[in-house]
Amino acid sequence: MSKRTTPGPEFASEKELSEFLLSNLNANLTQAIKGTVSVMIKQEMRTLREELNASWQFNGHYGRHLVSPAGKIENIPVPRFRSGNSGLPLQSTAIFAEEKERFLQLVGEMHLAGISQRKINRLCRQLFGKAVAPKTTKTVFAELIEQEAFQVNKTSLMDAPQQFLLLDGLWQKVKSERTGQVEDRVILTALGMDEAGHKQLLGFELAVAEDEASWRKLLDQLTKRGFNLADINLITCDEAKGLLAALDRLIPDTPVQLCLTHRYRNVLKYTPHRHKRAMGADLKQLTASADKEEFVSNVKDMQKRWQTVAPRAVKSLTRTPHLLTAYFAFPPHLWSKLRTTNALERTLREIRSRTVVMQHQFASPQSAINYHRASMGQLNQTYFAN
Repeated sequence: MSKRTTPGPEFASEKELSEFLLSNLNANLTQAIKGTVSVMIKQEMRTLREELNASWQFNGHYGRHLVSPAGKIENIPVPRFRSGNSGLPLQSTAIFAEEKERFLQLVGEMHLAGISQRKINRLCRQLFGKAVAPKTTKTVFAELIEQEAFQVNKTSLMDAPQQFLLLDGLWQKVKSERTGQVEDRVILTALGMDEAGHKQLLGFELAVAEDEASWRKLLDQLTKRGFNLADINLITCDEAKGLLAALDRLIPDTPVQLCLTHRYRNVLKYTPHRHKRAMGADLKQLTASADKEEFVSNVKDMQKRWQTVAPRAVKSLTRTPHLLTAYFAFPPHLWSKLRTTNALERTLREIRSRTVVMQHQFASPQSAINYHRASMGQLNQTYFAN
């Protein structure tokens, strides 16, 4: 898999991304604090003037500095009377206590969105004059992932999209708590989709390998939470033997579509370099097949043309052909979504981009679980909710 893809806004440079984030922070936080505090103080001053039956008139404003958990916010406009504000029992600045919480929430959401601690610090320093302490970000993140919206592996799946199921794994670096060594662990992931194209990340399992037991554990978890595997019309996945074995045990009658992208990668891997362009063109033509019969016919034609030039590539292409054409049983507008696991792979790459914040490795298995739970929960609440 490639390292990064972003289903949201695209930016030409890191500077453009920084400017975008900075403008959003200004709109969602600084202006909220300055405007809200100023308006509430002015309203409180009006109320005091009426209660005291005074004839005080407003005379502009002065800048007030308030201290946030991240540093000082300067020049919040506070209205003033001509006679001054000294001695007035104003309580409205207490609203800033609520904005502190909002600020921390925003920092946590930036962390979930994959913005590194370095970028958060730079943006906050520009806004508040001081960076956010790493301990603060960590505390906020820990609180955020305990919210119900981020409990990906605990939420009910009774209403989840159940027509189609996409399965794939994402390999990550995780430090062992026992040996202290950094090991490869795989995040086995399930994505549900309906005929309208609505998607939802259903759950994941942190495992040491893509073996049958680990995949069965994930599928059993989905079943316990209300996902009916018997209602699935098609499962799209790669050719991991452990996964296919688990599917044979649990739902042997459900059609399986092997991801064409995975298969084509293997074909090209075994194709001599000077022939890769021509092989790629043939594979593109194969994907454009109008029906199952044409697909099978095109495979046979490719087998004849390439047998002597790239025998290993042909062997890879013609293996288990019945598992490459299951998507033809569904309406043509769904074919591009069902013949590959690309929809899930894009999501996994989006999640991988967030691990940059964790310096490309996790301090413990629990850290990896927490982080992926939060990232998937955020994607369900934002990207897939639209």
